[in-house]
Amino acid sequence: MLDSVTHSTFLPNTSFCDPLMSWTDLFGTEEYYPGFEHQTAADSSCLKAGSIKNQESHNHGRSSLQSSHLWEFVRDLLLSPEENCGILEWEDREQGIFRVVKSEALAKMWGQRKKNDRMTYEKLSRALRYYYKTGILERVDRRLVYKFGKNAHGWQEDKL
Repeated sequence: MLDSVTHSTFLPNTSFCDPLMSWTDLFGTEEYYPGFEHQTAADSSCLKAGSIKNQESHNHGRSSLQSSHLWEFVRDLLLSPEENCGILEWEDREQGIFRVVKSEALAKMWGQRKKNDRMTYEKLSRALRYYYKTGILERVDRRLVYKFGKNAHGWQEDKL
């Protein structure tokens, strides 16, 4: 669809565009944006943009919608099990060990949050692995399992 849009056809139409318009408002129906075939009704309700309610964060008093770091997003999802729709779950809460249950759903949710529709779990997991260097996350030798490190805060029950 976008290949058919030319400079001469696009520019005259930009004067009426509201900056909050979606791609579907500009270029037509959602048939060009297929969803996940394996997505359940519960997953789709959780994956809508802004699915994490505007709630007070557990440590800095700012809303979870404003946290810009991936590890904070993951932490806030873990601390709101009613909102994470089974995407993440604690393996050992006291040790800070958690598991990603629905990797593609997590990537889609993070991509919506960052307005990046090309987000995949491979990209997201690479970003999570960068937190090993800063001590925010620690390595766990199991697939899809991570642990909060000494520099992560706000996840411990006794310190909330």
